[in-house]
Amino acid sequence: MISGNGFKTVRTRRLVLVVALLIAASATAQAEPYLAVFKGMQCSACHTHPGGGGKRNVYGNAFGQTELPATRIGDEQAAIWTGELNRWFAVGGDLRADYEYIDTPNQSESSEFDVSRGTVYLEANLIPNRLQLYVDQQFAPNGSLNREAYVRINSSDGKWLLAAGQFYLPYGLRLQDDSAFVRQATGITFANPDRGLQVGYEAGPWSTMVSVTNGTGGGSEIDTGKQVSLLSTYVQSGWRVGLSLNTNDADAGDREMAGLFTGLRTGPLVWLVEVDWIQDDQPSGPTVDSLVGLIEANWLHRKGNNLKLAYDYLDPDRDISEDHQVRWTAVYEYTPFQFIQARLGVHVYDGIPQVDRQNRDEFFLELHGFF
Repeated sequence: MISGNGFKTVRTRRLVLVVALLIAASATAQAEPYLAVFKGMQCSACHTHPGGGGKRNVYGNAFGQTELPATRIGDEQAAIWTGELNRWFAVGGDLRADYEYIDTPNQSESSEFDVSRGTVYLEANLIPNRLQLYVDQQFAPNGSLNREAYVRINSSDGKWLLAAGQFYLPYGLRLQDDSAFVRQATGITFANPDRGLQVGYEAGPWSTMVSVTNGTGGGSEIDTGKQVSLLSTYVQSGWRVGLSLNTNDADAGDREMAGLFTGLRTGPLVWLVEVDWIQDDQPSGPTVDSLVGLIEANWLHRKGNNLKLAYDYLDPDRDISEDHQVRWTAVYEYTPFQFIQARLGVHVYDGIPQVDRQNRDEFFLELHGFF
């Protein structure tokens, strides 16, 4: 039998070996907030919504075909895909197919081919630059699921927006990886949009969004309580800093969250850091304070190639000692040409020894098609 310290030593050696192999294989790709940090831009530079994620705008599509891939294939003189069918309608989409292998202590190993996410984006510019209807519809896996559907009004100078409908909540770094602890613990993921109103302001280096929603994660409202979320970011060419606040008043229990995040570019390296404090007030139980954090490094060592290393930390109850969990991640991303990205990665979990699932290893290979 391997002791607790011995078990952790073996896991650490395995992680180091995997990271070394990934580095030796060197080649990468991109997406997510680190690209905005790398370019020194707001998320709205590439995406329809200021918060990022979802449909790419004209610049986002151009970036994905010219700056992102290692090379551009096809007719060099041909016009690039912009997503715009005409002045009034635009479309986009993402499809992620993957293979995953999971090794959990004291359990049989498992592996599976799957479509992890398939989405289409539709935008109707009823009054160009002033009034839009937007839909983000997931068609795989497990059938059709609406993620975003809202009407948006923009001010004449483009600095203010008002959106009503269903949308992603403004909070923290909008990472592509919903399994990151900062996404899971806060509950702010692509799988949990909410319904309500959102107001946004973006001018110069500042971007701020505030939303008032049901607080039910897109489900039916069951009480009079509401959720208020705020995200404010200050962006410069090589760095950014942001503040997130969230409060959810519900009969089932109140939740308050506060978070700080930052991004920094140092040469070919882009760093992301997020820390969140969470307080859950349960009507029939004690108040639970949680702490969750992320440190991520992206090495854009060559065009079309990115090596991502990340460390996740979760303390689900700060009043209980030694119940924390950590996760180490290594992902190699390669974008050989426009519209396609391949990702090879591993997640190594380290948690309470008695909970097998908190000590699993996950290996995955993903092929991402986008337009």
